[in-house]
Amino acid sequence: MKSGKLFDLADVLDLMLDAVCVVDRDGRFLFVSAAFEQIFGYKPSEVLGKPMIDLVYPEDRERTLSKVDTLLAGEPSPHFENRWVRKDGRVVHVLWTAQWSEKHQARIAVAHDITERKKMEGRLQHLAVHDQLTNLPNRVLLQDRIATALASARRDSNQLALLFIDLDGFKHVNDSCGHSVGDRLLQEVARRLERCVRESDTVGRWGGDEFLVLLSSISAVSDAERVAENIRLSLARPYNLNGELLNLAPSIGIAHYPEHGGGEQTLIQCADHAMYKAKKAGGNRFLVYTSPAE
Repeated sequence: MKSGKLFDLADVLDLMLDAVCVVDRDGRFLFVSAAFEQIFGYKPSEVLGKPMIDLVYPEDRERTLSKVDTLLAGEPSPHFENRWVRKDGRVVHVLWTAQWSEKHQARIAVAHDITERKKMEGRLQHLAVHDQLTNLPNRVLLQDRIATALASARRDSNQLALLFIDLDGFKHVNDSCGHSVGDRLLQEVARRLERCVRESDTVGRWGGDEFLVLLSSISAVSDAERVAENIRLSLARPYNLNGELLNLAPSIGIAHYPEHGGGEQTLIQCADHAMYKAKKAGGNRFLVYTSPAE
């Protein structure tokens, strides 16, 4: 065996799946390993001498520069996440381990691509608060949205309305035509509901064939009635499923803030009570909540 250096350190670094980066005090690349191209899309020769911050996702630049300041002060960063923009324009999520070398007057960092992990976390978070059949907000997210809207309405002295919707005749369709048809029917109902409201409003599935519609920042109580009538007409149109025309109609209950209560549970209960009165009156209509004494 020959004596002397068997290999360069750079050759070893180029075997790593994570990217090793060396940046000077001014934030310019001094060295990047081969994995940098795999993660960020740039060849090492394309970035050497260029500012690191130019590749950071714009919304993450201020936070990243703040972290750099702590590194220059001698505080290591074992776990720091930010987003970078690849050469092809895609956004990549990166987990960094970095420290400042006073001896070399350089910042040494290792980048680990966590983009797929972030996507999976996002999907799991979405599933936790959305109905899997209709992709609408579920009870958990609905209650959170209502609570947030109520807090905003109290702060800004605004009005809002909550619509509780139940489908008349859905059980008969589900039992006679099968659950697969019933599921497709609920999906179509969800899409029709979304088309009846503003982007700032929330449509959610409460459970079964029950839906809630949160109308934020309405200017008058009549606004909720107008939306409820549009929903009634939309949901009452025939549904063409498997070549068969099906007919449904909704019963809709309306509750207003602040008139009918200031808490999310109270508002939901009032809208639910009004919906049952609409159903008992024959369905295919909306009713505004009135107290039992009225």
